[in-house]
Order: sequence, then C-alpha cells, then structure tokens
Amino acid sequence: MNETVQSKLGDYLYLAMGDCAGQKVVMGIGYTYEYADKKAKQFEEASQGTVKYIDISMVKTGDKVKCDTLKRI
Repeated sequence: MNETVQSKLGDYLYLAMGDCAGQKVVMGIGYTYEYADKKAKQFEEASQGTVKYIDISMVKTGDKVKCDTLKRI
C-alpha cells in the first residue's frame, strides 16, 4: 500500500473505506487524499465507533475498479 500519491487534481477519486457491522462501506469521497481522509475521520467520530475507518481506495476517474489502496494517515 502506498502512503501518498501525487497526481493532477481530478485524475483520481479517493474513497475512504470503513467497516460497519462486517460490511465494507464508503465513508468519504474526495479529489484529494487529504479531503477523503478528513471526511472519514469526521464520519468515524460522528458514528461514535459504529463505523471504523480502514483505508482509502484510489480509483482513476472514469474507471470502475480501484487501482490502489492507500493507508489512512
């Protein structure tokens, strides 16, 4: 898993993924890694531990399959 990725804004979407009762869910989406990470952390806090933030999936804009998984910061 990569920790940071430098790309042109809009080339990729970053989907912050979490676990809710054994089901993988999207917690936040952003054009930057930092924004998706920030939104996932806010979601995790608001859920009071019901949803656990796992990692970030990186998807090339226009594709349907993730191209990488990034660690949460």
